[in-house]
Amino acid sequence: MGKRRIPGGGLTVAAVVAAVLAACSSYGGTKDDSGGGEEKKPTRSPLSVGTLRKLAAEPGTTCPVPYDVPAALRAAGAEVDRVEPGSVDGELPDGLDTPLARANGALIVCGYRVGAERARLFTVGVARGDAVDVMLPQIQHDARMGRGALRRYAEEVRESEPGDAPVVAPGGSVAAARLRTAGGGDLALVVTVGDDGRTRLSRHRVGALTRHLADQARR
Repeated sequence: MGKRRIPGGGLTVAAVVAAVLAACSSYGGTKDDSGGGEEKKPTRSPLSVGTLRKLAAEPGTTCPVPYDVPAALRAAGAEVDRVEPGSVDGELPDGLDTPLARANGALIVCGYRVGAERARLFTVGVARGDAVDVMLPQIQHDARMGRGALRRYAEEVRESEPGDAPVVAPGGSVAAARLRTAGGGDLALVVTVGDDGRTRLSRHRVGALTRHLADQARR
């Protein structure tokens, strides 16, 4: 079973998130019409925090959330010569005082190679609070954001509704979207593309890619 930690690990991550949050405190089957109506496809429902927790416990070797990255790239208008799946990791609370533990959450990370760049899809669910808060250290690291910019970005994501358009970070390499969820809690998808806060994809296409992936986040 793959396990990973957000950059900084355990108590370091908890300290970073605590500082950021302190700064933020002021503010069924269907018919296939193309084949004569006989073949049925399973109904796909929104994810739940409980389902994400089960998937994170045994993530396997292929992304357990059925994202179709090539299709999402095409829909976003991004011309990429190849897409290669990479590592798959899951993380659950491990008893330490971490943001994931305090939120009673779960995290799945699916890596890809998109052309010459790296892309990672972070699907996070929490039973308490806002899912994006767990990801703030990762967002800050990947988007190369200062604390003030991160605070404003986190506010914008929190103020959005599940199913709304993704919020793209100022540098254009990171986007986050709140996901529709079955049951209580909060779910979010964070997509990072490129390295050192830079990507060859335009800001618009990173947002569109994240939007199409968020639409795919079902079980």
